[in-house]
Amino acid sequence: METAALAEPSEKSAFEQELARDLAAGELELPSFPDIVVKIRNAISDESCTPDKIVQLLGAEPTLAARIINMSNSAALAPAGDAITDIRAAVMRIGFNMVRNTTMSYGVVQTKSSYTLKAAKDCLSSLWDESAHVAALCFVLAKKLTKRNPDEALLIGLMHSIGKLYILSKAEKHPTLFGDGGPLMGIMDEWHAPIGSAILDNWGFEAYVAAAIADYRNYERQHDDEADYTDILTMATMFSMFMRAEDNMEFNLNDISASRQLNIGIEDMIPIIEASNRQINSLHRALGM
Repeated sequence: METAALAEPSEKSAFEQELARDLAAGELELPSFPDIVVKIRNAISDESCTPDKIVQLLGAEPTLAARIINMSNSAALAPAGDAITDIRAAVMRIGFNMVRNTTMSYGVVQTKSSYTLKAAKDCLSSLWDESAHVAALCFVLAKKLTKRNPDEALLIGLMHSIGKLYILSKAEKHPTLFGDGGPLMGIMDEWHAPIGSAILDNWGFEAYVAAAIADYRNYERQHDDEADYTDILTMATMFSMFMRAEDNMEFNLNDISASRQLNIGIEDMIPIIEASNRQINSLHRALGM
Protein backbone atom coordinates (compact mmCIF):
# COMPACT_ATOMS: atom_id res chain seq x y z
CA MET A 1 0.00 0.00 0.00
CA GLU A 2 1.37 3.46 -0.87
CA THR A 3 2.52 5.65 1.93
CA ALA A 4 0.46 8.78 2.39
CA ALA A 5 0.81 11.90 4.44
CA LEU A 6 -1.52 12.13 7.37
CA ALA A 7 -4.80 13.81 6.50
CA GLU A 8 -5.34 17.18 8.05
CA PRO A 9 -8.39 17.37 10.33
CA SER A 10 -9.84 19.99 7.99
CA GLU A 11 -9.61 17.61 5.02
CA LYS A 12 -11.38 14.87 6.96
CA SER A 13 -14.08 17.31 7.97
CA ALA A 14 -14.45 18.60 4.41
CA PHE A 15 -14.76 15.05 3.08
CA GLU A 16 -17.43 14.17 5.62
CA GLN A 17 -19.33 17.34 4.74
CA GLU A 18 -19.18 16.26 1.08
CA LEU A 19 -20.66 12.88 2.00
CA ALA A 20 -23.37 14.58 4.05
CA ARG A 21 -24.31 16.80 1.10
CA ASP A 22 -24.47 13.81 -1.25
CA LEU A 23 -26.65 11.90 1.21
CA ALA A 24 -29.01 14.84 1.72
CA ALA A 25 -29.31 15.45 -2.02
CA GLY A 26 -29.69 11.79 -2.91
CA GLU A 27 -26.73 12.01 -5.32
CA LEU A 28 -25.56 8.47 -4.70
CA GLU A 29 -24.47 6.51 -7.75
CA LEU A 30 -21.53 4.16 -8.01
CA PRO A 31 -19.09 5.00 -10.81
CA SER A 32 -18.27 2.45 -13.51
CA PHE A 33 -21.01 0.02 -12.56
CA PRO A 34 -21.38 -2.27 -15.63
CA ASP A 35 -24.43 -1.75 -17.84
CA ILE A 36 -25.15 -5.49 -17.80
CA VAL A 37 -25.82 -5.34 -14.06
CA VAL A 38 -28.47 -2.67 -14.51
CA LYS A 39 -30.02 -4.49 -17.47
CA ILE A 40 -30.35 -7.78 -15.63
CA ARG A 41 -31.61 -6.13 -12.46
CA ASN A 42 -34.28 -4.28 -14.46
CA ALA A 43 -35.24 -7.40 -16.42
CA ILE A 44 -35.71 -9.47 -13.28
CA SER A 45 -37.85 -6.69 -11.77
CA ASP A 46 -40.26 -7.14 -14.70
CA GLU A 47 -42.88 -9.78 -13.83
CA SER A 48 -43.02 -10.88 -17.48
CA CYS A 49 -39.30 -11.70 -17.56
CA THR A 50 -38.46 -15.19 -18.86
CA PRO A 51 -35.34 -17.37 -18.49
CA ASP A 52 -34.71 -16.91 -22.22
CA LYS A 53 -34.52 -13.14 -21.73
CA ILE A 54 -31.91 -13.55 -18.99
CA VAL A 55 -29.94 -16.03 -21.10
CA GLN A 56 -29.98 -13.55 -23.99
CA LEU A 57 -28.59 -10.79 -21.77
CA LEU A 58 -25.94 -13.07 -20.28
CA GLY A 59 -24.83 -14.06 -23.78
CA ALA A 60 -23.33 -10.59 -24.17
CA GLU A 61 -21.18 -11.01 -21.04
CA PRO A 62 -19.35 -14.39 -21.10
CA THR A 63 -17.46 -13.72 -17.86
CA LEU A 64 -20.68 -13.15 -15.97
CA ALA A 65 -22.29 -16.17 -17.66
CA ALA A 66 -19.40 -18.31 -16.43
CA ARG A 67 -19.90 -17.01 -12.92
CA ILE A 68 -23.61 -17.93 -13.07
CA ILE A 69 -22.62 -21.47 -14.09
CA ASN A 70 -20.09 -21.64 -11.23
CA MET A 71 -22.80 -20.58 -8.79
CA SER A 72 -25.18 -23.25 -10.09
CA ASN A 73 -22.53 -25.88 -9.39
CA SER A 74 -21.65 -24.67 -5.89
CA ALA A 75 -22.07 -27.10 -3.03
CA ALA A 76 -24.64 -24.87 -1.37
CA LEU A 77 -27.00 -24.96 -4.37
CA ALA A 78 -26.21 -28.34 -5.90
CA PRO A 79 -24.96 -30.58 -3.09
CA ALA A 80 -25.71 -33.77 -5.03
CA GLY A 81 -26.63 -32.50 -8.47
CA ASP A 82 -24.93 -33.17 -11.80
CA ALA A 83 -22.50 -30.51 -13.01
CA ILE A 84 -24.07 -27.91 -15.31
CA THR A 85 -22.25 -26.40 -18.28
CA ASP A 86 -25.20 -24.73 -20.06
CA ILE A 87 -26.19 -21.20 -19.09
CA ARG A 88 -29.94 -21.76 -19.49
CA ALA A 89 -29.81 -24.82 -17.25
CA ALA A 90 -27.79 -22.80 -14.72
CA VAL A 91 -30.40 -20.03 -14.69
CA MET A 92 -33.18 -22.56 -14.21
CA ARG A 93 -31.35 -24.28 -11.35
CA ILE A 94 -30.48 -21.22 -9.27
CA GLY A 95 -33.50 -19.02 -10.10
CA PHE A 96 -33.83 -15.31 -10.83
CA ASN A 97 -32.98 -14.14 -7.31
CA MET A 98 -29.62 -15.86 -7.29
CA VAL A 99 -28.93 -14.68 -10.85
CA ARG A 100 -29.51 -11.14 -9.60
CA ASN A 101 -27.27 -11.71 -6.58
CA THR A 102 -24.43 -13.14 -8.64
CA THR A 103 -24.78 -10.30 -11.13
CA MET A 104 -24.57 -7.71 -8.35
CA SER A 105 -21.42 -9.34 -6.99
CA TYR A 106 -19.93 -9.31 -10.48
CA GLY A 107 -20.74 -5.60 -10.78
CA VAL A 108 -18.97 -4.78 -7.53
CA VAL A 109 -15.84 -6.69 -8.58
CA GLN A 110 -15.76 -4.98 -11.98
CA THR A 111 -15.64 -1.51 -10.42
CA LYS A 112 -12.05 -2.25 -9.36
CA SER A 113 -10.84 -1.26 -12.83
CA SER A 114 -12.08 2.30 -12.27
CA TYR A 115 -9.68 2.93 -9.38
CA THR A 116 -6.26 4.47 -9.98
CA LEU A 117 -4.75 4.45 -6.48
CA LYS A 118 -3.20 1.14 -5.44
CA ALA A 119 -4.33 1.88 -1.88
CA ALA A 120 -7.93 2.14 -3.12
CA LYS A 121 -7.66 -1.14 -5.05
CA ASP A 122 -6.21 -2.90 -2.03
CA CYS A 123 -9.01 -1.55 0.15
CA LEU A 124 -11.64 -2.66 -2.37
CA SER A 125 -10.22 -6.19 -2.42
CA SER A 126 -10.47 -6.35 1.36
CA LEU A 127 -14.02 -4.98 1.32
CA TRP A 128 -15.11 -7.46 -1.32
CA ASP A 129 -13.60 -10.39 0.54
CA GLU A 130 -15.49 -9.37 3.68
CA SER A 131 -18.79 -8.83 1.82
CA ALA A 132 -18.62 -12.21 0.07
CA HIS A 133 -17.90 -13.91 3.38
CA VAL A 134 -20.78 -12.15 5.15
CA ALA A 135 -23.09 -12.96 2.23
CA ALA A 136 -22.31 -16.66 2.48
CA LEU A 137 -22.93 -16.58 6.23
CA CYS A 138 -26.25 -14.77 5.70
CA PHE A 139 -27.32 -17.52 3.30
CA VAL A 140 -26.41 -20.27 5.74
CA LEU A 141 -27.96 -18.61 8.81
CA ALA A 142 -31.19 -17.83 6.98
CA LYS A 143 -31.47 -21.39 5.70
CA LYS A 144 -30.63 -23.07 9.01
CA LEU A 145 -32.31 -20.84 11.56
CA THR A 146 -35.13 -18.83 9.97
CA LYS A 147 -38.02 -18.95 7.54
CA ARG A 148 -36.53 -16.09 5.49
CA ASN A 149 -35.45 -16.55 1.89
CA PRO A 150 -31.74 -17.50 1.86
CA ASP A 151 -31.26 -15.90 -1.56
CA GLU A 152 -32.53 -12.56 -0.26
CA ALA A 153 -30.32 -12.90 2.80
CA LEU A 154 -27.31 -13.50 0.55
CA LEU A 155 -28.08 -10.35 -1.46
CA ILE A 156 -28.29 -8.29 1.72
CA GLY A 157 -24.95 -9.68 2.87
CA LEU A 158 -23.38 -8.82 -0.48
CA MET A 159 -24.72 -5.28 -0.41
CA HIS A 160 -24.12 -4.47 3.26
CA SER A 161 -20.84 -2.66 2.48
CA ILE A 162 -21.97 -0.95 -0.73
CA GLY A 163 -21.78 2.37 1.12
CA LYS A 164 -18.08 1.76 1.76
CA LEU A 165 -17.59 1.27 -1.96
CA TYR A 166 -19.20 4.64 -2.63
CA ILE A 167 -17.05 6.34 0.01
CA LEU A 168 -13.94 4.69 -1.40
CA SER A 169 -14.70 5.98 -4.90
CA LYS A 170 -15.04 9.53 -3.58
CA ALA A 171 -11.92 9.25 -1.42
CA GLU A 172 -9.62 8.75 -4.41
CA LYS A 173 -9.65 12.52 -4.82
CA HIS A 174 -8.28 12.78 -1.27
CA PRO A 175 -5.23 10.47 -1.20
CA THR A 176 -4.09 11.68 2.23
CA LEU A 177 -7.14 9.94 3.72
CA PHE A 178 -5.46 6.62 2.92
CA GLY A 179 -2.58 4.92 4.69
CA ASP A 180 -2.05 3.47 8.12
CA GLY A 181 -2.49 6.83 9.77
CA GLY A 182 -5.31 7.99 7.55
CA PRO A 183 -8.88 8.35 8.80
CA LEU A 184 -10.59 6.60 5.88
CA MET A 185 -11.45 3.41 7.77
CA GLY A 186 -13.13 5.43 10.51
CA ILE A 187 -15.07 7.48 7.98
CA MET A 188 -16.31 4.37 6.20
CA ASP A 189 -17.28 2.74 9.47
CA GLU A 190 -19.34 5.77 10.49
CA TRP A 191 -20.97 6.64 7.17
CA HIS A 192 -21.37 3.43 5.18
CA ALA A 193 -24.70 2.24 6.60
CA PRO A 194 -26.86 5.30 5.78
CA ILE A 195 -25.14 5.76 2.43
CA GLY A 196 -25.53 2.10 1.48
CA SER A 197 -29.17 2.12 2.51
CA ALA A 198 -29.81 5.20 0.36
CA ILE A 199 -28.08 3.65 -2.67
CA LEU A 200 -30.20 0.50 -2.49
CA ASP A 201 -33.32 2.59 -2.03
CA ASN A 202 -32.38 4.60 -5.15
CA TRP A 203 -31.86 1.36 -7.05
CA GLY A 204 -35.39 0.27 -6.24
CA PHE A 205 -34.68 -2.68 -3.95
CA GLU A 206 -37.32 -3.76 -1.47
CA ALA A 207 -37.57 -1.58 1.64
CA TYR A 208 -36.43 -4.38 3.95
CA VAL A 209 -33.12 -4.60 2.04
CA ALA A 210 -32.30 -0.93 2.62
CA ALA A 211 -33.58 -1.18 6.21
CA ALA A 212 -31.27 -4.11 6.97
CA ILE A 213 -28.25 -2.17 5.71
CA ALA A 214 -29.25 0.87 7.74
CA ASP A 215 -29.94 -0.93 11.02
CA TYR A 216 -27.74 -4.01 11.25
CA ARG A 217 -25.33 -2.40 13.70
CA ASN A 218 -28.10 -1.32 16.04
CA TYR A 219 -27.39 -4.12 18.50
CA GLU A 220 -30.21 -3.07 20.82
CA ARG A 221 -32.83 -3.16 18.07
CA GLN A 222 -35.90 -5.09 19.20
CA HIS A 223 -39.10 -6.22 17.50
CA ASP A 224 -41.91 -8.64 18.24
CA ASP A 225 -41.84 -10.53 14.93
CA GLU A 226 -39.75 -13.58 14.11
CA ALA A 227 -36.12 -13.11 13.12
CA ASP A 228 -35.82 -10.86 10.07
CA TYR A 229 -33.14 -9.99 7.52
CA THR A 230 -31.65 -7.31 9.75
CA ASP A 231 -31.15 -9.88 12.53
CA ILE A 232 -29.55 -12.27 10.05
CA LEU A 233 -27.14 -9.59 8.78
CA THR A 234 -26.25 -8.54 12.31
CA MET A 235 -25.31 -12.06 13.29
CA ALA A 236 -23.55 -12.82 9.99
CA THR A 237 -21.25 -9.83 10.50
CA MET A 238 -20.64 -10.97 14.08
CA PHE A 239 -19.84 -14.50 12.90
CA SER A 240 -17.51 -13.09 10.24
CA MET A 241 -15.64 -11.04 12.83
CA PHE A 242 -15.43 -14.09 15.07
CA MET A 243 -13.95 -16.22 12.27
CA ARG A 244 -11.40 -13.54 11.35
CA ALA A 245 -10.48 -12.59 14.90
CA GLU A 246 -7.32 -13.40 16.77
CA ASP A 247 -7.61 -16.44 19.03
CA ASN A 248 -7.83 -14.32 22.15
CA MET A 249 -10.62 -12.05 20.92
CA GLU A 250 -13.74 -12.36 23.07
CA PHE A 251 -17.33 -11.95 21.96
CA ASN A 252 -20.27 -11.17 24.19
CA LEU A 253 -23.65 -11.73 22.56
CA ASN A 254 -25.69 -11.13 25.72
CA ASP A 255 -26.53 -7.55 24.78
CA ILE A 256 -27.18 -8.21 21.08
CA SER A 257 -30.88 -8.50 20.44
CA ALA A 258 -30.41 -10.35 17.14
CA SER A 259 -28.76 -13.26 18.95
CA ARG A 260 -31.95 -13.74 20.96
CA GLN A 261 -34.14 -13.44 17.86
CA LEU A 262 -32.11 -16.22 16.21
CA ASN A 263 -31.67 -18.09 19.49
CA ILE A 264 -27.89 -18.15 19.12
CA GLY A 265 -25.42 -18.03 21.99
CA ILE A 266 -21.67 -17.76 21.92
CA GLU A 267 -21.47 -21.53 22.43
CA ASP A 268 -23.38 -22.05 19.15
CA MET A 269 -21.05 -20.05 16.92
CA ILE A 270 -18.28 -22.58 16.34
CA PRO A 271 -20.61 -25.61 15.81
CA ILE A 272 -22.70 -23.68 13.27
CA ILE A 273 -19.60 -22.44 11.46
CA GLU A 274 -18.04 -25.90 11.36
CA ALA A 275 -21.25 -27.56 10.17
CA SER A 276 -21.68 -24.95 7.43
CA ASN A 277 -18.05 -24.55 6.42
CA ARG A 278 -18.33 -26.37 3.09
CA GLN A 279 -21.35 -24.32 2.03
CA ILE A 280 -19.71 -21.08 3.14
CA ASN A 281 -16.47 -21.79 1.27
CA SER A 282 -18.35 -22.91 -1.85
CA LEU A 283 -20.53 -19.80 -1.96
CA HIS A 284 -17.52 -17.62 -1.22
CA ARG A 285 -15.67 -19.02 -4.24
CA ALA A 286 -18.73 -18.88 -6.50
CA LEU A 287 -19.22 -15.21 -5.69
CA GLY A 288 -15.89 -14.47 -7.26
CA MET A 289 -13.14 -15.08 -4.74
